Amino acid sequence: MEITKRILLAAVVVITCACQKTKESQVTVVSDKKEQTASEIHRLPLYDHSDTVRMGSHLYAFAIHREACDSLPLVTDENGSRYADNLYTLRITRSGQAFFKRTFTKAQFASKLTSDFRAKGILDGFRFVNAREGLLRFAVCVSYPESDMSAPFLLTIGGDGSYTITPDDVMDVEEESGEDGV
Repeated sequence: MEITKRILLAAVVVITCACQKTKESQVTVVSDKKEQTASEIHRLPLYDHSDTVRMGSHLYAFAIHREACDSLPLVTDENGSRYADNLYTLRITRSGQAFFKRTFTKAQFASKLTSDFRAKGILDGFRFVNAREGLLRFAVCVSYPESDMSAPFLLTIGGDGSYTITPDDVMDVEEESGEDGV
């Protein structure tokens, strides 16, 4: 029951933040709302978020899609609870033309994670941060399930569609950038 309450609370927070950002922003969270037992595999609900941002003369439209992935290795916490890891797909168009599409899993961040986060963490956060100086920035995190412990990253997409992943040393990107989180 505790997992269901946390999932619903997280969904409300995400929807509230997304609704405050812009009228064009769209968020969809799908939850099965059934209680899970310790022997079951716990999954985050399906999540979709889309929005637009203007940078220079271009209008960028991005869509973030999350789903629990059964083909990724399961994560087991110290209590024996099992969790499905997630994959996130980021699609971006620039002035109506395909610009960037990539699916991310924890594997893309593995070289920057401690061995404990590689073994016990799941990819569970992905949100737009800002668009500045020709770069689109997204905050991404790998976290221990049902915990505040996370390894945050900054995904930066260049004007040519290339990307870099760096550890995010800024504790609260929202305050620094003045942007609402997703």
